[in-house]
Amino acid sequence: MMKKRYLQAVLIVMTTLMMTGCGTKFPDLTEEQYKQTVEYAAGLLMKYSNNGQERLVVVDAKEVLKERQKEAARAAEIELAKEQAAKNSQKDQAPAQVQEPEPALEKTEPEGQELTTDPDAMTEGTEATEGDSSEEATEVSDPNAITLSSDESQEIMPDIFLSYQGYSVSSTYPESSKSYVVNADKSKRLLVLRFDLYNGSDTEKSVNLIPLGLSFKIILNGKDIGYSSVTFLPNDLSSYSGNIDSRAHESVVVLTQISEKEATKIESLGMIATIRGETQTIVLK
Repeated sequence: MMKKRYLQAVLIVMTTLMMTGCGTKFPDLTEEQYKQTVEYAAGLLMKYSNNGQERLVVVDAKEVLKERQKEAARAAEIELAKEQAAKNSQKDQAPAQVQEPEPALEKTEPEGQELTTDPDAMTEGTEATEGDSSEEATEVSDPNAITLSSDESQEIMPDIFLSYQGYSVSSTYPESSKSYVVNADKSKRLLVLRFDLYNGSDTEKSVNLIPLGLSFKIILNGKDIGYSSVTFLPNDLSSYSGNIDSRAHESVVVLTQISEKEATKIESLGMIATIRGETQTIVLK
């Protein structure tokens, strides 16, 4: 009620001033004075208008306390979540503990079973070669072995086939040559394994076996007696290089030394051949 009276009084005063000021010059104001007048007038309008009425606000202290407690609890939850995330990040970045591997159990081969494809993993035979007790031999039997004979050949290069043509025992090889001669040591004999290289193509072939990295371990009577001899023979299988005509054959050999007693009793022959780093057991018939 009091506010309405004040508002009516202000309106009457303003109307009177406007009416009495007609014909008079509006006072000159500086920019600063103009801004102060506008702010003062706006304050009066807001104070006495219905939309800007000043009211007393009753504050419940308990409600304020509860709201503050809620805000504090939310802030504590956020801080706890941040700490937990930081701990998880540290765990993820920590180096994993490496467990020491358990010692592997040693594998034992069943009695009578022997490895053949890996010459370094051969099992030792129970008996040395008869007449030469200082040399240990290895029993060899490989179910995956291939066979070479005069009727069975293997392709070792495109259109180049290798077959086995038999063996001979002598003290010198070749017997009738005056150059490139290999002599056996005292009380030894040369075991000469003879092979045939066949060119199955329709054109002459240039054959170079050196890049194949050929090496041979000789199997005599089922026992590994070691690597073949290294020679400079032009027809040594491991280092042969030459041209073979179309549908033609070239004789090559592999040499090794055996004892005189071993030379008197040859029942079976074979080889463990290494070609391009891979091994293959070969039965010679």
